[in-house]
Amino acid sequence: MQPGDIALISVIALVVSVAYNVFQAMRLRRLEADTDAAADLKAEVERMRRELLGVRSDLTSERRQVESLKQDLTEVRRTRGTFFDNMGYYVRTPLNVIIGYSDLLLNGTYGALSDQARERITAVQRSGNDLLTYITDMLELHRLDYGAVTLNIQPVEVLPVVERVIADVQEKTSDEVELLHEVEPDIIPILGDAQRVEQVLSQLLINALRFTQKGSVTLAASGVQVKNGVADKVELPTIGWLRDGAWVVLSVRDTGIGIASQDQASIFDTFYRVHRDQTHDERGLGLGLAIVKRLLEMQQGVIWVKSVEKQGSTFFVALRAYVPARAKTVQVPRVTDNPQA
Repeated sequence: MQPGDIALISVIALVVSVAYNVFQAMRLRRLEADTDAAADLKAEVERMRRELLGVRSDLTSERRQVESLKQDLTEVRRTRGTFFDNMGYYVRTPLNVIIGYSDLLLNGTYGALSDQARERITAVQRSGNDLLTYITDMLELHRLDYGAVTLNIQPVEVLPVVERVIADVQEKTSDEVELLHEVEPDIIPILGDAQRVEQVLSQLLINALRFTQKGSVTLAASGVQVKNGVADKVELPTIGWLRDGAWVVLSVRDTGIGIASQDQASIFDTFYRVHRDQTHDERGLGLGLAIVKRLLEMQQGVIWVKSVEKQGSTFFVALRAYVPARAKTVQVPRVTDNPQA
């Protein structure tokens, strides 16, 4: 072996030694880094575990609060139901007695009355009737909210319903307001509950009469076909307001004070009353139209209004038309999910 070979071997050995030392150093550093990373990961896992324990504790607390609220709500509903049941009996019963005796006194059953006495008793009777109406509306809304109202849905002839409603409301009409009805000849029957349809129309007529000092209030009815979202005899609030098919549209049109534009979007809300500068009539709790809307929804019907201040209002009620099974060319419609105007 030559001296040069020995020197080369020495250099190679030195390089290998240095490389090994570098490798060991890097390996040690990597192990230290992995150890630090493992420690950090362990700390992060521990932190997340504590947070999850906190979340679970919060969820347990929230669940307990929800259960407590459910119990409170159940108690509130039970108390509310008891209150309305008691009000229906213990308040309406004496009110009916007051109103009944007022009628007897005004009819002269107990003798002639002075003008002053007649005026006072008339005021008592009117206030009693108003209070009875408020209580009846609140009880009705309560029953609707809790699903206590059941309907008898069947084919209903339109003309007899309109005539009965007109006859019932006629006595509430002043001499300066003409009460009219217009029913399309051979109009198709509707699918609904006859008693509840009469209730809806009566409420709309009474409202119209309250806000019409002179002129007319007209109850109209016509069959309507809707195709591609457009009705053939009435302008809908929007295209597609009613599903395609056969409908019967009843309307109550008056020549009264009208409804301000800012009120029209809210008049069907519970306890909503039009702005007081629109009318001097302070009666009513704002429940009549809310009840009307809910009764119609239960019959898959809809309601909307068109009105201009000082030019009158028209309330439209659309109910499904009754189409016999043999009439294959006409489809019984379904109500859309459109909100009411």
